[in-house]
Order: sequence, then structure tokens, then C-alpha cells
Amino acid sequence: MNSFKIINTDYLRSSRTIETVLVSNATTEKVFWIYNYEGWFFRVFENLLDMMKFFDNTFEPKISFENEMEVDRYLVTIQL
Repeated sequence: MNSFKIINTDYLRSSRTIETVLVSNATTEKVFWIYNYEGWFFRVFENLLDMMKFFDNTFEPKISFENEMEVDRYLVTIQL
């Protein structure tokens, strides 16, 4: 089981954020970026390049959720 910690939050607008999240377990750490669009959907990125492509409308992440509880469950259980 993993633990995670939000290490930074960038506000694009008051209701749109990008959170930088450190996910770790006993042996490994990995950084993820989560784009929160007005609390309606969450997109999870494993690298900054994919996130930049998303904002250029040239990439759609496979990891997306409709509420924060689903995101938290994903981060706790993902294989690092």
C-alpha cells in the first residue's frame, strides 16, 4: 500500500488546479501531476510532457476520474 503527499498546488484559476503529488511505498517514490477541473473531473499524468500535450489538445490521458475519492484510491493502490 502506498502513501501520498501533495507537495505543490498551482492555481490556473480559482476552480482549476494542478497538484504535484509524491506517491511512495517502502522502496519507491514517484511524482504524479493531477489536473482538477472544477471538481468535475481529474486527470492524472505520470510526466510533465504528457500534461503539456494535454493542454495543447494533442494528448488525452488514460487515467481520469470523476471524484477525488477515486483519485485517492488509485494513488494508494498503484504499482510503483
